[in-house]
Formats: sequence, C-alpha cells, structure tokens
Amino acid sequence: MQNPFYFRVLPVTAPFCNREKELNQLVSHAQNRANVVIFSPRRYGKTSLVQRVQERLKRRGLVTVYVDLFGIDSLEDMAGRMASRLYSYCHENEGLFIKAMKFLSSWRPVIRPDPEYGVSLTVEASVGRKGIELLNSTLDGFGKFIQEQKQGVHIVFDEFQEIAELRESLQIEGTLRSHIQTHSHASYFFVGSRRRVLNDIFNTRKRPFYRSSISFPLGPLPFEEGVDFIVEQFKRGGKSCSEDIGQKIFEKTGGYPYYVQRVSYSIFEISAKKVTEGDYIKGFQKTIEEESIVYEPMIQALSLQQIKLLSALALEPTEKPYSVDYMARRGLGSVGGIQGALKRLLELDYIERKGNLLVLVDPVFGIWLRHLKG
Repeated sequence: MQNPFYFRVLPVTAPFCNREKELNQLVSHAQNRANVVIFSPRRYGKTSLVQRVQERLKRRGLVTVYVDLFGIDSLEDMAGRMASRLYSYCHENEGLFIKAMKFLSSWRPVIRPDPEYGVSLTVEASVGRKGIELLNSTLDGFGKFIQEQKQGVHIVFDEFQEIAELRESLQIEGTLRSHIQTHSHASYFFVGSRRRVLNDIFNTRKRPFYRSSISFPLGPLPFEEGVDFIVEQFKRGGKSCSEDIGQKIFEKTGGYPYYVQRVSYSIFEISAKKVTEGDYIKGFQKTIEEESIVYEPMIQALSLQQIKLLSALALEPTEKPYSVDYMARRGLGSVGGIQGALKRLLELDYIERKGNLLVLVDPVFGIWLRHLKG
C-alpha cells in the first residue's frame, strides 16, 4: 500500500493542503506581470507552491523558467544556471530553442546522452566574458527573448537570498534590477527562506530592489483544513486516522507543512488499518530520530554562545533574553555575547519573534533540542 504522504518537493499532481487561495493570488500576480517576494521558514512548501503556479501558467500559454540558486558560488554560476534553465524549457520547442540560441549568444547549449533521463543539457560560456559582464550579457539575452513572448514569461529565482553570500552581491542586485525593470512582458518571483536577508534586500531604502516587489509571506497551514487533510490522506491510503490524532499531529508540528507530512508519513509506515495513540507516539519519535541527521550539522555550524541561546529558547521562549534572571537561569553569560548570538540566529532564520516572544522557527527542531538537554 503506497504511503500517501510526502516529505520532499511535492509532485504537481500530489494532493496539496489548502493553498488554493495562495495559488490563485500568485497566478493572478504573474498574469498581471507583477514581481513577488515569497518568503517563509525552510520546508514550508514554497518550491511546491511555485511549481504549481508555473504549471497553471504554462497551461495558459506563458513561458515558465525556474532557476534554483541554492549554493551558487559565483556570478558565472548564476548566469549559467539562468541560461541552462531557459534552454531546458525551450528544448522541446524548436522555434523557441532557436530564439534562445539567438539571444543567449554568451552561452552555447551542450546536449549529451544521459542513461537516466535520455539527454542532459548543460551550457558553456563563450570565450572572453566573465563576471558582471557575463551576467549583463545573459540578462540582456533574457530581455530580448522575453520581448518576443507576447503571451508573457514567468521566472522564478528560488533561494534568492543566496546571492547575498557572494562578494559582488550589491552589484548583482543593481544589475538584476536594471534589467528586470525593462522586462515588461515578464513576472519575477523571488523565493527564499532566510527572511531577514530577503527583508534587507527588498526593504532597505538604499538597496536596488527597494520596494520593487509585492511581499508574500507564506504562513502555516490553517488548523481545520490541516486536520482534515491528515485524516483524508490516511483514508486515501486505506487507513483510518481519528480526528483526535489528526489534531495531535497538527498541534505538535504547529501546522508546519513539512512536518505535517513527515510525521504522518512515519505514522503511516508503522500503523495497521487503524492508527492508534501508540502509533502516533512511535511515529513522532521515529521522525525526530531520522531528522537528527539534519539537526546535527545545524548545531555543529554554530558557536558555543549561539548553541546556548538556541537551547535556552527551545526550553523557555522569552520576551527578555537580556534580563539578569533569564541570563543567570540559562547560563548565557554576557549581554554582548547574547546580542551577537541573537543577531546570527535571526539571520539564519533559526529563531523569530512571535509578538514579543522569541521562539524557535522549527517546532520539531525545538523538541529535539529539549530532548538533548534531558
């Protein structure tokens, strides 16, 4: 019996829990040629959502290009990914492919046999261009291609905040902005999970992208629809899950889309026809054990002070991390040390403010940390 829950990017044909409102809004923004910044914590379903948006737009005749910027290490890498994704989209349409080759003169497509996918498409840069000159040339080619697509073009930059890690980040922002504002037949979606970094890019007055796009925060799943989704998916897989257990899954995960699917997946794997309270407990424990492979590197990349503050907030969220009582109770050391740790954890999107309260963004990561502390 196939497990009906997913904990990776969802196929566009898979059931999608109550994002119809967001889908409709984003499709409308794209068709209106608006640029949008979509942000949320990690593993909130942003990529699955924008892929569904692009699937609908493609059916309506728009050209759709998806560019994943995760892990980019240079200007050349960024420009190459853009060229590669445009060529990949156009590959099955000879007319479009010829146009892409005409306009992306800085990049030559390379098509090779691939034992898994039939063919693989990569790109090679023309000799003599690199750095910002190559990015400018690539964006100029995009602009010329877009200008000929009267039905419209939709371009997604996923993990857009990654550009901030490059030495030339401000130069990249300025170059992108100068080209994008002339692409009148296109809509751009900038997608990311490091909300503090994205906010700086799009809401800092002196930055090139200042107030250039619609802000679109993606929230947790709504309670009633989320519980109904859990119960219905178990039913779809041939198993019975009570509403009470569905509520426990939802409440324990805080409506965090990834964990709603991930915990339910684990429970489905170990349960019989009827999901029991014991299945819920064991499934949740199994999820935490298996997710530790993700959590451990997150901790290892932090300083000791950052780990102390993160652990303290997992055990006891607070409005006043600098209070003498809180610092002493949690062994946090000096105010200066806390200030630096707080700034870094906010940048990494490990913690956030809910109202005035500082809390962990990832609820299951918080449970894992509490377990470590015994």
